[in-house]
Amino acid sequence: MPLIKARDGSPLHYAVHDHTDRWRQASTIILVHGFARSGEFWFNMVPYLSRFFRVVCVDLRGLGKSAPLPDPKTVTIDAYIDDLLAVADHANAETFHLVGESIGGAITLSFSGHHPDRVRTLSVIAPAIFANDWIRSTYAVGYPTWEGAIRDLGVEGWTRKSNTLARFPKEIGPAFLEWYAKEVGKADLEVVCAMVNFAATVDARPLLSKITAPVLALYPDGGDIATKEQSSILTNSIADARVTYLQSPYQMLGLLHPAACGEQIRNFAALKDGFVARE
Repeated sequence: MPLIKARDGSPLHYAVHDHTDRWRQASTIILVHGFARSGEFWFNMVPYLSRFFRVVCVDLRGLGKSAPLPDPKTVTIDAYIDDLLAVADHANAETFHLVGESIGGAITLSFSGHHPDRVRTLSVIAPAIFANDWIRSTYAVGYPTWEGAIRDLGVEGWTRKSNTLARFPKEIGPAFLEWYAKEVGKADLEVVCAMVNFAATVDARPLLSKITAPVLALYPDGGDIATKEQSSILTNSIADARVTYLQSPYQMLGLLHPAACGEQIRNFAALKDGFVARE
């Protein structure tokens, strides 16, 4: 899978999943993951998309195979936007459908505001448009600060402690929670701490009115991070935006409900491309 260089020389990895008919010119969908994760976390949604679209799963800088990151201080919205441009250009995607989950939602919303000419549709899953006080205090898990908690507990330890606060239901089962904690725990501590500072201050609101692509927003019903306040801001600020609430209060809608999310995103993108995504 391609490993390229960002504008500042940092490594950028992406994986391509393409099960489309070879005689059809399929559009590209670029998937952008959330906090401390990687492109691998799209594993259970990709099958719902890759039969009809060429799917590109990005590893954000410093995470997954986009590592090591020489300077974690480069974890900024400007760098993320430049990185997505670099991946799209290398993947020969002049225009593309864009999908972001959680903090990846803020990144993709910002990208779509900066580069509206590149985005065919934007789908966001439980998007964190801006950080609220609940995120900062709850993810500190009893420590004075969110970053301090991660530094003391380590990435895996912090993930274990915070897993059922908003991401997942407690009854999901120990095997799933163990897998998730170990996968996230592979992330570099300094990169994750840099992402904390990014996530705690990111705010996509000033760019929402500049988005021209149709937007599909999938929200949890009663979530504490991707809240109904945020969904109202999104629909009131973007010219063509529609919101669907899934019957779950948990943040990790993509992992918990891959079929519901994948099918809605697939059909939304197919509508823009003028075909029905059905065998």
